[in-house]
Amino acid sequence: MKRAEMGMLVGCVTVAAGLGPVSAAAQQEVQLPGRDRALEVELPVVFSVGTFDGADWETFGAVRQVAFDGDGNLHILDAQTSRFVVVDRTGAFVRMWGQEGEGPGEWRNAAGAAVFRDGTVAIADIGHGSYQVFSRDGELTGTAPLRDGPITRVGRIQPDPRGGALFNGGGNTMMSVSFDGGPGQRPEMPEGRPVERVTLGDAPMKEVFYNAWEAPRGDPGQMNAGGVRMMTMGEPRIFSPDLHTAALPDGGLAVVDSSAYAVKILDENGTIARVVTRPVAPIQVTERIERSEIQRQLDELESGQGPRMRIVTNDGSGAREVPEEQVKEMMRQRIQSRGFYPEIAVTRRLTAGWNGLVWLERRKVDPTEPGPIDIFTPAGEYVGTLADEGAGMPDAFGPDGLVAYIEEDEFEVPVVVVRRLPENLR
Repeated sequence: MKRAEMGMLVGCVTVAAGLGPVSAAAQQEVQLPGRDRALEVELPVVFSVGTFDGADWETFGAVRQVAFDGDGNLHILDAQTSRFVVVDRTGAFVRMWGQEGEGPGEWRNAAGAAVFRDGTVAIADIGHGSYQVFSRDGELTGTAPLRDGPITRVGRIQPDPRGGALFNGGGNTMMSVSFDGGPGQRPEMPEGRPVERVTLGDAPMKEVFYNAWEAPRGDPGQMNAGGVRMMTMGEPRIFSPDLHTAALPDGGLAVVDSSAYAVKILDENGTIARVVTRPVAPIQVTERIERSEIQRQLDELESGQGPRMRIVTNDGSGAREVPEEQVKEMMRQRIQSRGFYPEIAVTRRLTAGWNGLVWLERRKVDPTEPGPIDIFTPAGEYVGTLADEGAGMPDAFGPDGLVAYIEEDEFEVPVVVVRRLPENLR
């Protein structure tokens, strides 16, 4: 039997337009005002960390994620060096731990991590197919299963703020699929987009917390390059609505799984408590937008950015990785054949602050451009809107108004900048 392994970093899984699946026991709908209430705020810099020429701990290769614990310590995951760097709320060095490898407490591909308020860290390690749980000092204390049979899927990893569990779903999804089969056979690709809740501890348990509705995918097809042919099961169309999730302090989630402005507020049991809406319409996709987006994605591919795919085949004589240029040719075919969803979703990014305020960044026609950010409570109380030329959406929220942004300096060196929010945005 021929064995192939495929790993793909794809965009967020898609769901149908409208409000998505809402049960007949109708939930409360709360509508935010249609007109923006501008928020004039200043976010003073508390400290920054990251430099080209400095101590080992403050030189980063590729900052994948940042997060605060309850003491205000900032945890920085450097994917290039497979390590965590921890600094205190003033930017002073606290500790550095972690490394890539096969031994206990080492990881092969840290796709994401949940940093809990007590300083515990759970890493989603695709290479080992497990979550690895570490104490605040970096000591391995337990594991939990990540892989489901041949499928390993990692979305946005977030801690339950109450501790003891994490959420996996939404965000940019990394998927690894292994399958056995003869020429021309297709792997069994998973359908839908579940958001999982993983309970950690002595008896770890994984359950589906919420099932997001998925928009119809494109037709099955194939990609060919250099004698290698890959069958596809039908992919999400370009501009299909993303799945966005944000963990809330009470153990629930804020979820957007449609192209409409409709934020579902889930309680600690995964039940929709209310839907927060706003009269902001999705952008209708025109032929001009289609041409522009295809060219943008092709340019992004040539520059080494955007989605990536790794293909390993085995015809019985040993494993062989398909050369990068052949993979690129397959990706070009993929971009040009996916087709388009008829509208561009309102939501670009979704997150929640330390105390539960929901932040929703609205999308523009150009998906690379930041948009205005609406801020409101899970109950649907509108706080206001930050202009798109401001500091932007924080990459992490901490206590006492601390927020962190992953940036680059003039030499394209990763830098993490920590600022402080005013009282009304905490």
